[in-house]
Amino acid sequence: MVEWNGKSSVWVFITFGIFLLALIVALMFPIELPIGPSFWDTYIYLDGAYRMEQGQEIYRDFQAPVGPLSYVLFGALHTLFAEANVVLLVQWCMIIVTAPVMAVISWSALERGSFAAFALLVPYIIFSVLPFNVMNWNVFPGVDGFSYYNRHGAVLLYLLVASLFFVRSRLALVAAISVLLLALAFTKINAFVAGGVILFVAVLTRRIGLTTSLAVAALCLGFTALLELATGVVSAYILSVFRLLENNTGVLLQNIMFAVSMRFDVIFAAGLLALYLLISCIRGSENLIALFEHDQSRRPTPNRLDQDWIWLGVLILANILYESQNFGSVAFISIWPLLVVLLVAMPAPKSAARPVMVILIALVALPTATKVMHAAVRAAASAIRDVSIPTPNLQASINLSAKKLTVEAAEKSRVVMADGRGTYELYAKAEILPHYWLYFDHRFQVNVLETMDQVIAAIYAREADLGRRYEVIDLRDFANPITAAMGRTPAKGVVIGGDPYRAVLPLTEEETLMLAQSDLVLLPTCPVTSAREKLLSDYASAYEGFSRIRLTDCFDALENPKFQVD
Repeated sequence: MVEWNGKSSVWVFITFGIFLLALIVALMFPIELPIGPSFWDTYIYLDGAYRMEQGQEIYRDFQAPVGPLSYVLFGALHTLFAEANVVLLVQWCMIIVTAPVMAVISWSALERGSFAAFALLVPYIIFSVLPFNVMNWNVFPGVDGFSYYNRHGAVLLYLLVASLFFVRSRLALVAAISVLLLALAFTKINAFVAGGVILFVAVLTRRIGLTTSLAVAALCLGFTALLELATGVVSAYILSVFRLLENNTGVLLQNIMFAVSMRFDVIFAAGLLALYLLISCIRGSENLIALFEHDQSRRPTPNRLDQDWIWLGVLILANILYESQNFGSVAFISIWPLLVVLLVAMPAPKSAARPVMVILIALVALPTATKVMHAAVRAAASAIRDVSIPTPNLQASINLSAKKLTVEAAEKSRVVMADGRGTYELYAKAEILPHYWLYFDHRFQVNVLETMDQVIAAIYAREADLGRRYEVIDLRDFANPITAAMGRTPAKGVVIGGDPYRAVLPLTEEETLMLAQSDLVLLPTCPVTSAREKLLSDYASAYEGFSRIRLTDCFDALENPKFQVD
């Protein structure tokens, strides 16, 4: 084992410092990134942060499918770096929370040598920085402008497991776990559940003691109580979660099976490693976690359940549970801190067990690492020949590119979709997409961007021609970055991230009244889809008396009756 020394600590923190400085410098420049599949998840953050900036209360004035923390952190960064690429702002915003925790873990890990510290730091940097998932949904490369909160949750779980195994100071451990638990709870609730499973086993194995548990509980409950008293957001968030759960019952087993099938490579390899550790235990080999800590005092002393194979099995199950609601982000990286423990505690090089262990550990770690790195390299290499997507009416932070053939095809397809609206309406009525991978098609995402830009110009033109101003504007689509770009007021009573089959809840009477105050409700039609039609149908009761107008070839709108001239 490599011992802690001053030189290794310097290099670890120099690396960490360079990483943070590089992020700040990158945010100072308008970096252009290649658009990817399902990119409209990105617009949720522009929408949500702007609403909160305008004084709207999350879970009261508008509903969101995830916790509020990402919107708050993104909003803070967007204020400081208004022209930084929105993808980088969203992907990196959680570093505000995770960097201090990682610094504590790195300092603690140095007691085990520079290898352990770097082995924890490097994956943290990679998965915090790169906006890519392990699943490729399109043959064309591009940044994954969706599943940010899933990637955030995976990194938070990674740090939680690293804290449990590497942080010795009780005060530091209480602080780290408290920060991570609160971040998990206010980022994505199923990440919090997965973290709860891990912490339950930590208490069961006495990896954390009663005093530590009570201190964490007191801090977390005290913070949430103060937050609730000050804002009321906690109870509103919990109520929103229960409403979503009620709307999505009966699919957990199906989702778990899907998660297992998607990440079978990692699950199978991790299962083999757990089986190997169990067989080694039965044959009399010493528990590697005990070897890892044999020269380190820990209070309380973990009990006999604190076994390497038990912990690996628990982490596999916790990650399957997490991935069952994520579908292909970077789940399972929270197993990696345990892999570092196994590597550090591994028997001497001459032992026959060493090469087997190294191979099994590599099989667990490499699939996730290589897929994410490969996606990043492909996107960077192919973006050299991309062309910019012109969106002068949208925020400067929406700075994206695509293949020339994609941009040209998007422009030509808009004519086809506008002229053939009837055909697409038939697809929508049949509740099928015109082609199965529509939302993962880069051409579709380019169309979303360019048609939003065009409708902003059309609204300005209509206002100038008719001498009116549409102050409260809504968009009946997945998210609404248009009001933020125009500096107008977003309609209240909506769900952002509006998947009508999963996240859009039945309107309450209060929400209906709020929606009825909209001046203009924008309806994208290139193409008409079943989701867009269902969204309009779900909210239709709020728009009685509104008249439908055409703004562009790809956008209709519902206009408030107060603008109608007798």
